[in-house]
Amino acid sequence: MKESKVITDMLERTKSALNTLFKPEFYRLTDESAKEKFLNLLSIPGLCLHDTIKEQLAELIKYRNPSRKFSNEELSQGVLEFFNGRPIEDYGVWVFYPWSNRLVHLLDEKEFIEVRTSRNQYKITPDERDVLQKKKIGIIGLSVGQSVAVTLAMERICGELRLADFDLLELTNLNRIRTGVHNLGIAKVYSVAREIAEIDPFLTVRCFPEGINDNTMDAFFTEGGKLDLMIEESDGFDIKILSRYKARELKIPVLMEASDRCMVDVERFDLEPARSILHGLVDHLDIKTLKSLRTTEEKIPYMLDVLGIDTASPRLKASMLEIEQTINTWPQLASAVTMGGGITADVARRLLLGYFKDSGRYFVDVEELIGNKLVKVQKQQEITLETNNPELLKDLVNGTPQVLEDAEIEKLVEAACLAPSLGNSQPWKWYQNEGDLYLTVDSDRLLKSSDPENTYLYLACGAAIENLCLEANNTSIKGKVQSFPLKSNPDLIARLQFEREVAKQESALASYIPLRHTNRAFANSKPVTEQELESLIHSFRNAANSDLSFIQDKSTIHALAGIYGRSERLRLLDVCLNTEYFENELQTAKFSSQKTGYPLSQLHAPVAMQYATAVFQDRRVGEHIMDWGKGQSLEKYHERVFDSTPAIGIVQIQNKSPESLLQLGRSIQRLWLEAQALGLSFHPVCLPSIIPVLFRLNANNNKHWPENIFCLHERLTHDIDTIFTKLGKPVPVFMFRIFNSDNPVKKTTRLDLKSVFKNLNKK
Repeated sequence: MKESKVITDMLERTKSALNTLFKPEFYRLTDESAKEKFLNLLSIPGLCLHDTIKEQLAELIKYRNPSRKFSNEELSQGVLEFFNGRPIEDYGVWVFYPWSNRLVHLLDEKEFIEVRTSRNQYKITPDERDVLQKKKIGIIGLSVGQSVAVTLAMERICGELRLADFDLLELTNLNRIRTGVHNLGIAKVYSVAREIAEIDPFLTVRCFPEGINDNTMDAFFTEGGKLDLMIEESDGFDIKILSRYKARELKIPVLMEASDRCMVDVERFDLEPARSILHGLVDHLDIKTLKSLRTTEEKIPYMLDVLGIDTASPRLKASMLEIEQTINTWPQLASAVTMGGGITADVARRLLLGYFKDSGRYFVDVEELIGNKLVKVQKQQEITLETNNPELLKDLVNGTPQVLEDAEIEKLVEAACLAPSLGNSQPWKWYQNEGDLYLTVDSDRLLKSSDPENTYLYLACGAAIENLCLEANNTSIKGKVQSFPLKSNPDLIARLQFEREVAKQESALASYIPLRHTNRAFANSKPVTEQELESLIHSFRNAANSDLSFIQDKSTIHALAGIYGRSERLRLLDVCLNTEYFENELQTAKFSSQKTGYPLSQLHAPVAMQYATAVFQDRRVGEHIMDWGKGQSLEKYHERVFDSTPAIGIVQIQNKSPESLLQLGRSIQRLWLEAQALGLSFHPVCLPSIIPVLFRLNANNNKHWPENIFCLHERLTHDIDTIFTKLGKPVPVFMFRIFNSDNPVKKTTRLDLKSVFKNLNKK
């Protein structure tokens, strides 16, 4: 047993020593000491001997005499004359590769380089080759970096390569790294260095198997001479940033190829030493935070900052949603890695020779360059309300004498416009004509896909009217509301007339109008009391044919959480809902100037979840997710948010006429303001109520939906109906979460008064 252990230990030490070998050994037999060692080599068991020196010399002769056509006999004679009686085995150099037990007879360095690079001319001239021979290139990261390094070596774009990577080769690497299974378990740096040595043993290769860290940074960049170019292909975001700071400090240019869409970054710190790293995309990042990132999911937002979320490919963005769900890390393909290696080598050569001097971000997207011709899809025609012509108000409705000052009416409209609306769309226009105020629909801001029956339009307008009346009561003004004064014109929602009251009727709720907000965060552990729920029901003051109740049963809330999660996923996958969400509801970079909608940060989701949502702005991402049947991580987050809620409010109504919905909107607004007064968080959850309506409207015409989207709507509608049938209630017209939260909330932006209000008395 002891002898067996000794043998095992010896084999392990031998294996360990072999695994760190990457430099070949040279034997020139004109040196007697080298010759003696060479002869000892020949006795190694299993040695593979390769001797094609005659053929190599023949190539050298042809290269040096390009205008002459040699016959086979002439070439053979030329080779013999070249040796001139000298022993053939003594010519050139014998190169031993200890990791593969191969001994190869080669031309010596000058002649070897001359012949090996002969087919480069004149894409690379001999003078350019000699310039490049003096260059030193450092490569950090050896996935894409492996392809880059080998291509650089094949073209001989430098005289020295420095390779840094702390990883060992794993089986999962072999989808994109060209190497054999016999190399599994050895350091990537040694595997690449060996491959380069087997192509060109005269290239200097230095390996940094610990990767780049505080201990190796200076040696990598400056030991033995400063780098002429850094190529950064690391997965570590702290290294991406720190290595660039170092390169900028030393005025070393940087290249990065991101594999996805063959994106190439060029940063000419040699010419622009004050240049922001990564084109300023990461100026906002804290390097201390980057160092603390552990999981791939945590790294995704930072990765997308580096790559650019708007320019990443749809498949990569869709794949990001599945990281640590159904896949371990982001995908890379051999085709992209191989192409990236070639393109990076090309850019590196032109940069080092001084032919390319710009910084920038470049894409060589093969799918765009070689792909199906795009066919423009015509948008489905939608039925819209005609926009009011305010001038008609004078003819259609007789105005009353003006009781209030213009400033007083403007103050009332400002309060009204703080009302909630679906997606913060603010779908109203206000007109003052003589002493009357008119509330009309701004059809340009309607969310037609999310609210096809205008249910939430009328609820929002009712909430605005309630705000206005509460504010009026607070200032000794009484407002009289006439709903839909013109039956022929449904755009005209209400006519409001005013009179002054002697006694001021203060409303406690009015003071909460500017404070009211939506909170989409997780609930904390503090419960909502029965007394608080009773206060909410009292403030609701039932509108005609409506009912407010609360669900507190955990199993029912959990079932509703599943509905909510799938509804939110459907919002991103359905083309019409997706379009409205990103163009009208979310304030994204593309629509950063809009004052309707709300910022992505108000989802109160982790940064990774916010990015996961944002990638769906590219609708092709949703197509991939649907094709793969994935994206469940989106559901899970929203389910957890909903599940954290102690009480769910549901509002049912028997008669969904515009007048009833308008009145219901007023009641819901009082309810919401009461929740604000109680210090409770309020989150309207409209989408599950919308799904059955959308399905019903499209059930007889499902060609407007792809089959898989139609099936999602169908299943959700069935599940929603099932839950409320068990509760003995109809599907609510309005749902909301009511809870306590620790998350501070920033209020949504509002349109300027001048964009929603016009005084027709002023010419």
